Amino acid sequence: MGKWGRMVMAVCWSCVMGVAVGEEWLSGVDTWGGRKAEPAVVNPVVRGAMQEVISLRGEWEFITKGVAPLRQPRWYGFYAQAWPGSRSIEVPGCWEVQGVGEPGPSETWDCKWDHGPREIRNVYMGEAWYRKRVEIPAEWAGKRVWLKIGGVRSQGWFWVNNKTVALVDNYCGTYKYDITDLVEPGGEAVVVAAVNNSTPSRKGQMVSSHKFGGLYRDVEIEATPDMRLDDAWVRGDYDGGAAEVHATVAFSTEAGRLAEPVLRVRIVTADGVQVGVEHEVPVRFGAGARAAEVVLRAPLVPFMPWSPESPNLYVAHLTLCDGDQPIHDWAERFGVRKVEVRGDRFFLNGKPLFIRGFGDDYVYPLTISSPVSLEEHRDHLMIARAAGFNYVRLHTHCELPEYFEAADEVGIMIQPELPYYGDYPTEAFTFDPMRDLRELYAHYRRYVSFTTYCTGNEGLLGKPLDREIYKLAKRLDPDRLMLHQDGELNTAENSDFRNGPINVWAPGSFECDAPFVAHEYLNLSVKQDPRNEDRFTGGWMPPVTLAERDERLAAAELARPAMGGCVSGCARAPECLSEAGPRVRRARSCLRRLRLLDDRGCGGSAGEHLQCAGTVRSLWGVKRNGSTPEFFRRFNGPARFCSRHRRSRGSDFRDVVGDRNLDRIMAKPRSWRGEVQWPGCGRVTVCCRRAGFPVVRWGAGQDFPRNSG
Repeated sequence: MGKWGRMVMAVCWSCVMGVAVGEEWLSGVDTWGGRKAEPAVVNPVVRGAMQEVISLRGEWEFITKGVAPLRQPRWYGFYAQAWPGSRSIEVPGCWEVQGVGEPGPSETWDCKWDHGPREIRNVYMGEAWYRKRVEIPAEWAGKRVWLKIGGVRSQGWFWVNNKTVALVDNYCGTYKYDITDLVEPGGEAVVVAAVNNSTPSRKGQMVSSHKFGGLYRDVEIEATPDMRLDDAWVRGDYDGGAAEVHATVAFSTEAGRLAEPVLRVRIVTADGVQVGVEHEVPVRFGAGARAAEVVLRAPLVPFMPWSPESPNLYVAHLTLCDGDQPIHDWAERFGVRKVEVRGDRFFLNGKPLFIRGFGDDYVYPLTISSPVSLEEHRDHLMIARAAGFNYVRLHTHCELPEYFEAADEVGIMIQPELPYYGDYPTEAFTFDPMRDLRELYAHYRRYVSFTTYCTGNEGLLGKPLDREIYKLAKRLDPDRLMLHQDGELNTAENSDFRNGPINVWAPGSFECDAPFVAHEYLNLSVKQDPRNEDRFTGGWMPPVTLAERDERLAAAELARPAMGGCVSGCARAPECLSEAGPRVRRARSCLRRLRLLDDRGCGGSAGEHLQCAGTVRSLWGVKRNGSTPEFFRRFNGPARFCSRHRRSRGSDFRDVVGDRNLDRIMAKPRSWRGEVQWPGCGRVTVCCRRAGFPVVRWGAGQDFPRNSG
């Protein structure tokens, strides 16, 4: 074996490509282009040195056309025609923020009882066409060529050199299509897409404010050897202190089959330091199969688990070889953590966990669609961490991979959700949550920040479906938690944890058999601040202008300073709400969610322009008279209590401290030292420090869960 060390692996194989005897032809949307959609990755945070990729990011030719049978090859064949009057447009991004359409009211999702209509600068509903010309390198001769599509809303039809490739209509996945037969190395490839935003999509909350349109993530063309690494991901094994590397190795033709296929794996830390030894495993295919899943287990020494306090990451470098000759490679970043429920508490990496979460309702006033930028999402999530948050709920949607990559780095746990409001699809797509959960698992299992499955908002998919989808999630992915729907009707049969009160509750007044979510805890709606008018320079128009507010003030015989004082007072509301935190902390099994961001506003009647109040405004800045994230963390962060006295055997921390004393302590400044009367201890000295401490300590090194204080 030489330098590659001892093999530590388990190997299995299954046919996942090609058509075997008795196997049906393609199904669903794949039948339109006649090509199978395979899972793919675009714009990854790390990429193998041997991967050959052409990014199609940048300018495309673009034109809008009314909905008509333009795809009909005999009547129009618009994909092959010249486009007089076309313009250029940037990909990725939605067309609304690039001047397509006219000012007007937004078109929202089908859940009209809970949506966020608003005025936007450009509205165009219908079909639009994209075209991009690219040279295929002559060096790609003899290789497989793939078109990879990151994201389209609502539906997209794709051609390459006037031949059909794919109809893309999905929930959250990224897919690739084999176009080897459609391109000539050394020649030009013309990629055309017809995109329609007026048809239903499975994007959920992404369109609660507007049904945007366009290629909103990257499109790429990649060349691979005939036998290749088709997909890879890494499961972290916390209990075993190891990485479980999964790789799909596939080939398309018998001529491309390697004589001695071997997979080699080398793991490094995020800063490039090698971890343990390198490993190799032979790749074996079942009879008649053209794909094999290889699973290799690699111990991690040193072992550095991932957590919000220490978001440690590794990178696995996979190389497919023919004997000793490298043929293809793949780089995959991953982390290792263990999240679980024991009794009425959450645990992370074997330690009790208090989750401080916020809700994300896909609020992007400038770009409308989520920015395709790890850096921008990282900046935003760093604000959340500074404010004390360690968990985010994605209301009825799944964010972009760039968002999850940022959360991996920052230390934010994520709860993506399927696009259902109870059993209502958020748009008129076919009801099939089992399909959607499988897609979420297949495409997002690689992100350590992905912590919890959830099937939607405030309802029930149905019975016995709730139990069956819970079983499916646990069968596919036992490493993550499952909540049936955020808000209601979660039981031991369909969820790992429960729901709790929406407002402050008296200690001991709410009993639960499991950890629970304080769903939309202390939600508050306030008027929007018209003084932010000049900041709305992108897709959204200002929710309310100073001129509109002045007119309403004049009708009420009030002056602008009165409005400013009122709005500034509202800006302090989240800080006041956060001071209820100590009461919530006493409920040791609670998972609490506060508002971080000024949220999806409700237009209401003319001039109302209400919004859910958060710590920072919807453009991620500190509000006038509002709390800074660091100040908010005083109420939303962990605390440490120290005493010379050992606790009584069998007593709980909140029992020892006492409710009144805990309230007094939590109301003190960031660092505080004083005396408190504790039952059974007399008057003792207490030291309290806020923020930055992962555990609460009492006495001689005994750990208490953060849920307790």
